Amino acid sequence: MMTRIPLLFAAEIRRYLAEVSRYVSGYISSLIVSGIVIAMLALSSEARTDPSYWIGFLLWTTSSTLISESSVSISSDKQDGTFTQLMLRPTSLLTQITVKALTWVVVSTVVDTAFILLLFALLHVPMGMSLGAVPVALLTLVALFGFTMVLAGVTVVYTKTASFADMLGYAMMFLSGVIVPLASLPTPLAWIGRCLPITLGTQMARDYILGRPVSLVEWLALAVQVVVYLALGYVLFTLILRYGRKHGINMRY
Repeated sequence: MMTRIPLLFAAEIRRYLAEVSRYVSGYISSLIVSGIVIAMLALSSEARTDPSYWIGFLLWTTSSTLISESSVSISSDKQDGTFTQLMLRPTSLLTQITVKALTWVVVSTVVDTAFILLLFALLHVPMGMSLGAVPVALLTLVALFGFTMVLAGVTVVYTKTASFADMLGYAMMFLSGVIVPLASLPTPLAWIGRCLPITLGTQMARDYILGRPVSLVEWLALAVQVVVYLALGYVLFTLILRYGRKHGINMRY
C-alpha cells in the first residue's frame, strides 16, 4: 500500500500539469476573478489596517480547493469515461480521494500564497507572519477533509455536485468571520459559523500573527473538531458508497 501512494501522487501531479496546460486560459481567468473578488473584499474591510487579515483569505481559498477538487476530478473521470478504472484499482477509493485532495491542495496552497502575497503587496495591504499559524492552518485543513469525503462520496454516486461545492465554499467565507464578523450575523448563523473548523482556525492563526495569546482550550477545541469532522466525514462517505453500491452508481456525466 505504501509503495503505491507515491505513484498516485506522481500520477496526480502529471494530471494537474496536463489539465493546466490544456485549459490554461480558463485557469488564468479563474485566478484573475479570484483576485478581483479578494481585492474588493480586502479594500472594503479592515485588511488595510490588520496585518493578520490575509491569512483568512488564504485559508478560505485553500479550504475551498480541498473540499471541491476531489469531486471535480471524479466528475472529470466520469465525463472522460475513466471512472471505472478508479474503481478497479487495487488501492481503495478513499485512498485515491485522499491523494487527489492532498496533491491539489499542496499545489493550490503554493500558487494561492504567492498570488495573495503579490496581490496584497500591490494593494499595499500589510501582511504579518507567524510560525504558530502554520500548525493551526494544517489542523484546520485536516478537519475540513471531512467535507471532502462527504462531497466526494456524493459525486461518486450522483456525479454533478459542482454547485454544492461552490455553495459550501462561499458559505464558509460568509460564516467563518473572514469578511463578516460573527457578532454581525443572526444568532443561528453565528452558531453555525462557530461550529466550522475554519472559523476557529482563522481566529487562532490571526491571534498568532498579531502576537495575542492562544489558550490550550482553543487548541483542544480545534483538536476535537478535527476528530469529529473526520469521523463524521468517514462515516457519511462509507454510508453514501454503500447506498450507491446497493442502489446503483450514476456513471453518466
